Amino acid sequence: MSKIGDLYLIDGSGIAYRAFFALGEWMSTSDGIPTNAIYGVTRMLLKLLKTYVKKDEDSIIFVMDKKTTTYRNELLESYKAQRPETPEKYIQQIPYIYELVENLGIKVIAMDNYEADDVIASIVEKKKNLYDKVYIITSDKDMMQLVKDNVFILRPEKGISEIVLYDAKEVENKMGVPPEKIQDLLALMGDASDNIPGVKGVGEKTAQKLLKDFENLEDIFNNLNKIKGAVKKKLEEQKEEAFLSKKLVQLMTDAPIEDIYKDEEIIYRGFKKELKDLLIRLEFNSILKELDLAESQDQINNEITMQNTENKGEKRNYSSKGKYSIFSSQNYKELFKIIDEHEIISIDFETTSLDPYEADLVGIAICIKPFEAYFLDLYKDDKRWKITEELINLISKKKIVGQNLKYDVSVLKVNELNLNNIYFDTMIAAYLLNPDSRRFNLDDLAKEYLDYKTIKYKEIMGNNNKSDLKLLTLGDMDKKTVADYAGEDADIAYRLFEVLKPKLEEFDLIALFEKIEMPTINVLSEMEVNGVYFDLKELKELEEEYNKKLDSLLSQMRKMAGYDFNPNSPKQVGELLYDHLGLKGKRKTKSGSYSTDADSLEALKDEHPIIATLLEYRKYQKLLSTYIIAIPKLVNKKTGRVHTSFNQTGTATGRLSSSEPNLQNLPIREEEGERIRKTLKAQKEDYCILSADYSQIELRVLAHITKDPILIDAFKNNKDVHSLTAAAIFGVKLEDVDQNMRRIGKTVNFSLIYGSSAYGLSENLGIPVEDAKNFIDKYFETYKKVKEIQEESLKLAKKNGYVETIFGRKRFLKNIKTSKSELKRIAINAPIQGSAADIMKLAMINIYNELPKEAKLILQVHDEVLIELPEEIVDKVTTIVKNCMENAVELDVPLKVDVTVGKSWQK
Repeated sequence: MSKIGDLYLIDGSGIAYRAFFALGEWMSTSDGIPTNAIYGVTRMLLKLLKTYVKKDEDSIIFVMDKKTTTYRNELLESYKAQRPETPEKYIQQIPYIYELVENLGIKVIAMDNYEADDVIASIVEKKKNLYDKVYIITSDKDMMQLVKDNVFILRPEKGISEIVLYDAKEVENKMGVPPEKIQDLLALMGDASDNIPGVKGVGEKTAQKLLKDFENLEDIFNNLNKIKGAVKKKLEEQKEEAFLSKKLVQLMTDAPIEDIYKDEEIIYRGFKKELKDLLIRLEFNSILKELDLAESQDQINNEITMQNTENKGEKRNYSSKGKYSIFSSQNYKELFKIIDEHEIISIDFETTSLDPYEADLVGIAICIKPFEAYFLDLYKDDKRWKITEELINLISKKKIVGQNLKYDVSVLKVNELNLNNIYFDTMIAAYLLNPDSRRFNLDDLAKEYLDYKTIKYKEIMGNNNKSDLKLLTLGDMDKKTVADYAGEDADIAYRLFEVLKPKLEEFDLIALFEKIEMPTINVLSEMEVNGVYFDLKELKELEEEYNKKLDSLLSQMRKMAGYDFNPNSPKQVGELLYDHLGLKGKRKTKSGSYSTDADSLEALKDEHPIIATLLEYRKYQKLLSTYIIAIPKLVNKKTGRVHTSFNQTGTATGRLSSSEPNLQNLPIREEEGERIRKTLKAQKEDYCILSADYSQIELRVLAHITKDPILIDAFKNNKDVHSLTAAAIFGVKLEDVDQNMRRIGKTVNFSLIYGSSAYGLSENLGIPVEDAKNFIDKYFETYKKVKEIQEESLKLAKKNGYVETIFGRKRFLKNIKTSKSELKRIAINAPIQGSAADIMKLAMINIYNELPKEAKLILQVHDEVLIELPEEIVDKVTTIVKNCMENAVELDVPLKVDVTVGKSWQK
């Protein structure tokens, strides 16, 4: 008999219960219907249908438990008795889950006197030969005993929709025994979740060892004389419990499944037409959009509003054009009463400037639930900051939602108010879900996730008749217009929160979001508000010196060229190098001319002495324009300090970036960069700058991830890893490694972290490709586990579509448009660089929480943090900082931090 496609059997109760707790009880419709379990089930099923199930070919069943007793309750009265009472909010969702699953086109079944596990086991036993493959979708380890031949498990393991395939080999890898011994394993070790007693004192490891030595439970008890010590005694004393436990975990295969469905009824035919109405009723807007079941978000909003009007006889305080109620200092107490009734609040502070030190408060938008927001107009009101303080106190125990909350936090800090309980930043959430996007402003997120076109800031400012728009602020606008604009921002942020939080749960990003990214917001705000102090007199002296240097270099180049030319003109530089001097270019631009960028010039450095001079000219010119001239212009008049902006969403790896000025790119090693760095000083006479820098953190992360024994030994015993690598690639003793060899060893170490090819390494070292290949081969001969883990990472990246850090930060490769070699590099490097970035953020959070009030975090650059502090507490702060950084996370190797202290920033 020919097979009829694949069969998918879903442990519906298990999946729904898992989703209920995974997504949290905050999810509900505007009418108060809880939806977390329904949403989780929907997401899991949609992924399953999209990834696995073939329409009109495969069959699918969703199996639910009934509230019924089985033979297991007769065998053991306490069976599952210790489980907590089923939450009422979960029970409320069960009818909707049935309706949802059926509307997805999936058959739902449940049977009296049989648990869902037994129904699935019966279907497998009686029907498996009809199908090519049978897949059981469950997280219950009991079900692993069914895996055999063409029967597999698809197990949700992270979030609510990441599914791992288990065949017999994977079951054994996971459980330590093959599928046919799962019953015996659970009979020995018990299962606390189902109150199965097992043999007390026999844990998982002991049970696995027994089943390695013996065939099954019966064989163990037939050979008790071969077992020694306390284990033998425990088995002898608890034989009855062991065999009772085996009966309890044994799955029944005699359920009369022929009575409840026919084979043709379970063939998957697609969604039912009723699905759209149900999704609208449940307010699953993002799913409606994904499934193309609504033409636009406005259509969804209108249909939701119509349904709620019919259901409740009332209209929402919302229209698609954004009309929101306005409150003022005269009636703000009424607004506070409304706010006080809600647990989650979305806020948006509207001000007159993007600079927190220049910003005056125009008003505060507050959304208490989707489509319902209010605007508190406080512009030029004498009581504006007093009322704001009252608001902060009111919402101090609530969950605060918003977009780019760092700005709001900073405005409050400048005005001596603290908003410490921020709960959900939609910009950060969207970044974690797609770190390669770079489009995280509210307008773009509203379009992407809600299919909603927001009111733009330029539209608001463009409605005015004043001649000089540059002088206008939101405070000058019509209050109703501002209320609509601000209220919409708060409303959209709330609606994005409802879409993005489940997605974070789905991709197992919620812990990273809550424990690292959200606390980092306050740290970055603190550093931005604190700012850094530069000695402007020294910068002015450097400006004069560097201008003289540039004049000298320009004169030298013109003498070498034999005529005047502009070194700032790519066209004139190209004509000089490629036409006049006849040099052979390395790479062409889109226009067809040879490139004169830095990489191209570096490649030609040995071809003519003018190249080195030109590169030096460009270096001084960049330092002059980017830092020496730019920094004084950025000094804040109120504070006398420079307040750089830290961007939490600026890099795909999780590293921070900064702008105005970009202090992340300040040259570190060159003498010139060091001179600029030393103009960053402590502002007060009796203060100093403390720098704390992680030592080789990425190599330490590499050792932890790969478990390479040589790397681990090196870091545990404080050996020089660069010298070790040099000794390996040059084939010399460690004591014979000189400084040049060590330099090459260092380059090899860091190049291979970044997945460099032989060609790339040859370019970095200026050596033949064959020599570079030889270095790489010897490197991997020494650090064998590094090669092994890199290859495994590439396989996992292809399988999962992403790579992740040790904290779960993900880089989704499908979102990266680049070459295969670049994707390989990313897959190898992202987990290392991202993990190092996560560790730094954890360290900064710890430092922020532990520093005494007089010491101020002022800057973070890659693996280094700077603190400005009184000289008298240097020893105390040094101890705090080293402890916070070196104990930020426990790795297989120690983290090491180097601390320097001085009047200026020193390395």
